[in-house]
Amino acid sequence: MLINRQAMPQMEELLGDILDAQNADMLVVRGDDCKILFMSSAAREHLEEERLSTRSCKEGYAKIFHGLCKRCPNNPKQARPGQTSVDYDVTGEDGNIVAVTGTHVKWTDKIVATALFLRDVDELRTMQNKMYSLAYKDQLTGMPNRQKLLEDSEVITTARGKNICGTIAMLDLDNFKIVNDTYGHNTGDIMLKRLTEHLNSDPLFNGRLYRLGGDEFVLFYLDDASIFDNANEEELQKYYGEKLKHAFFSYTLPNIDMACTVSMGVAFFPLHGTTISEMLRKADIALYKSKQNGRNRMTFFEDSLEKSKKFKNFYINIQPILTSSGNTFGYELIDSGNENEHGEKSVNLNELDRSIDALGLDDIDNDSRYFIAYTPRIQNKSTLKNLPKDKFIMQINLPLEIKQKDLLTYKTLRSHGFFLSFSGLTEKNVSPEILELADYCRFEPGKVSISAQKELISSHRSIKFIATGIDTNSDYDKAKGLGYKYFQGLFFDHPVVVHKTKDIEPLKLNYLRLLKLTSTDDYVDFSQISDVIASDVALSYKLLRLLNSAAVGLRNRMTSIPMAVSYLGEENLKKWIALLSVRGVAQDKPLELVRISLIRAEFGELLARHMKPPREKKYAFMVGMFSLLHIAMDKSKEELLEEIPVADAIKESILTSNGPYSDLLKFFDDYERSNWEDVTEFAEKNHLSNQVIYESYISAVKWYNGLISGDTE
Repeated sequence: MLINRQAMPQMEELLGDILDAQNADMLVVRGDDCKILFMSSAAREHLEEERLSTRSCKEGYAKIFHGLCKRCPNNPKQARPGQTSVDYDVTGEDGNIVAVTGTHVKWTDKIVATALFLRDVDELRTMQNKMYSLAYKDQLTGMPNRQKLLEDSEVITTARGKNICGTIAMLDLDNFKIVNDTYGHNTGDIMLKRLTEHLNSDPLFNGRLYRLGGDEFVLFYLDDASIFDNANEEELQKYYGEKLKHAFFSYTLPNIDMACTVSMGVAFFPLHGTTISEMLRKADIALYKSKQNGRNRMTFFEDSLEKSKKFKNFYINIQPILTSSGNTFGYELIDSGNENEHGEKSVNLNELDRSIDALGLDDIDNDSRYFIAYTPRIQNKSTLKNLPKDKFIMQINLPLEIKQKDLLTYKTLRSHGFFLSFSGLTEKNVSPEILELADYCRFEPGKVSISAQKELISSHRSIKFIATGIDTNSDYDKAKGLGYKYFQGLFFDHPVVVHKTKDIEPLKLNYLRLLKLTSTDDYVDFSQISDVIASDVALSYKLLRLLNSAAVGLRNRMTSIPMAVSYLGEENLKKWIALLSVRGVAQDKPLELVRISLIRAEFGELLARHMKPPREKKYAFMVGMFSLLHIAMDKSKEELLEEIPVADAIKESILTSNGPYSDLLKFFDDYERSNWEDVTEFAEKNHLSNQVIYESYISAVKWYNGLISGDTE
């Protein structure tokens, strides 16, 4: 539709209002003389301030912004064929950088003109630079910070398979805390500034130094691996050691009597890792070794350094506490990393979160109680107020000598509503004050005589005494005879009585039939499986409920058992039947028998894919599942596997110690008993990182929690 002449001024006025609201400079020009057809109020003010022409851009705007005409689309000498728009920068009379966008437009008279938009970007760029500095630079020293290191080091991850190598060297100042405490933080800050200035003045370190925080820095080197001609680790140490030794001076300042030396830990990539987090962790381990060995030295990471810390810092499991009737009373979180090595004033910020992750309280709602190791972090006001008192019991390992401040801590926890469990009771630290505060108690093994244990248990009926290390039925009988009502250990994973001719209930018989039909590698007869499920109302209900649930999201509802069985497919059907069977045949056994079996199964399947060489995940699952099934059936392993024709790999692994998955079964046992050194040995042999083991265990626990809450029934 054509715009009449009367409407043109109205449109120009509307355009002017829009631009004015944005405080934008805009003008529209045309012709060789660059006649101005339109300009915004902001643009007009610029010209009127300079008393320049408002009729021609050449006589007006071009005199304020030098270089405006040079790339302007209205300049026929600069116009390129087909080019209708161009972006470029010019400099204003005040020295500011102005960004220009010039573009061809059809003006209100339908004839092509050139529109110029001008924006002062100096302020914007200054703000961008400031934000960059805040995000990527340490504000005290001006060095790149941790965030910048993380971005710069992405090349380590993305360069897999490419011919690069390098090193991460973590260093800190020895005795820096003493300087800070003695001469004040201002002196400490000056020391850090002078240190970075000194290191940056050396071409060996310039552009490679990052400040992580405090007096901790990182030197990051990236090199072409071809220059080393497949150098071994010793040659890499010699090459980078020559560079890094130039950082080792005694650093001091005028008028202070103290000096700081440097301790350093060094790790190589890809030799020691292919991610920055892994490299920093290993460099930190080497740095810790430098500190241990006397400081003022460089230590290169070696696998032996990590081996001593690996099992100590990362593994976690959940051990059940049972009543004398075999019911689950609660669980204790056994965390290999909850030892506080840095003194009573240290707070490990990771401990409590690991506990929550492992227990998976967001995924499960039950009546069980959870024993978690006390950490100073729990004294945080928010934690004291919000940590659920009906779920958590504070597990406190008593010192040999209990001081008044210890009693004050215990009383504070009680005053906030927490139940207290004391472990490590000896004849020296058992006192009336402790027994008065205790809800649960465990004796230090071998530190309290049998007669004293029996006397304390019988005379303190209000305290629940927990017998620990109960791994056999004999242990259980002895502890029960002493008066214990609660038991911690894995005694229930041993068969109590083997009934060779035991009659099986009808419902359990169906589970056994299904196991027989699905536990072999041979052809699975779907029609026979359908007949068994259809004959059992409970099984039919569970299967149809599973497949018709919202989680599966089928378009059409399953209306028959054969249809449902066919839809699941062979692998999923085997897994579903195995899960139901373990739960079904162990209904009269401790819940922990089911829990451990299912967690083992999922744990093994998750680990199998990460092992080198990889294991068959379905076998890893079934080995874990069948490892305790004979106890649920009150049979020997041989009898059970005689009745159920499992794959040879599973049978050999369960019955012997040299089957293809026998080491996995031993790993399960070591993990559940917190034999962390044996766990670490298994991890190293199968090339599993401690991170993979930890995350797989947490995932298996949460998967089990989902099962018992009915999510996958």
